[in-house]
Amino acid sequence: MQTELYYFTGTGNSLWVAKKIAEQIGDSRLISIPKVVNQETITVGETVGIVCPIYMYNLPLIVADFIKKITTPKYFFLVFAGGGVPGNGMKAVKKLCESRQIELSAIFNIKMPSNYTPYGVTPDEEQQECFNNAEKKIPEIARIVKAGESYLEKSETFFLKSYVFPGLLYKLGYKMIPAMAKSYIADEKCNGCGICRKVCPMENIHMSGDKPFWEAHCQQCYACLQWCPQEAIQFGKKTATIKRYHNPFVRINEIISSAGHTTTES
Repeated sequence: MQTELYYFTGTGNSLWVAKKIAEQIGDSRLISIPKVVNQETITVGETVGIVCPIYMYNLPLIVADFIKKITTPKYFFLVFAGGGVPGNGMKAVKKLCESRQIELSAIFNIKMPSNYTPYGVTPDEEQQECFNNAEKKIPEIARIVKAGESYLEKSETFFLKSYVFPGLLYKLGYKMIPAMAKSYIADEKCNGCGICRKVCPMENIHMSGDKPFWEAHCQQCYACLQWCPQEAIQFGKKTATIKRYHNPFVRINEIISSAGHTTTES
């Protein structure tokens, strides 16, 4: 029975993990969430998985929207591939699935290099450790999925972080995520190449006069900032001197293909 692996990625981490899981499972199909999320109802197969990052200690908005629209699979699992602990993410997934009467069979967390540039990116030596640990963990994830077993990984976090960040701050900021695009700018290094528009999974960027402009349906995936070849895109005043990150095993054309654009603007 084929496993459908749906993924959402900005800088390539979740795509890399999804590809590795697909290789281990064997009979799998990779599907980009931005390519299907605008459907009114998303018909899925019997064995369905999601691989996605962690934003603000929780589910990305687009992934929550996706889960709200899918038909009911027999076996449903989710793999977080983010830069830290899932925090409230585990609870949010369970609650959302319960509201849809979807049984959450398994949930996993794979720590990947952080791409949240305002806080700095994961040092190179720690990045390699993340990749090595993921390579060790993924075969066991594939085994559990192939066997149809239940597995609910515990979220490792301490009380204050769990209460303040996922509990209070995330609830306050959740609805503001799409509007956070107003903090993006293209500085004087921008040469109008349009890569930022092409990698944006939400078609949230348009070009005008060879400069990018951001609309108000951002996901905070940082694809535009991290993949800009000139490092010309900044988020507020904190990112100009901070090193960029995108997954070294994922090519930019894979990110562009995953974005699922419907427009033909060059």
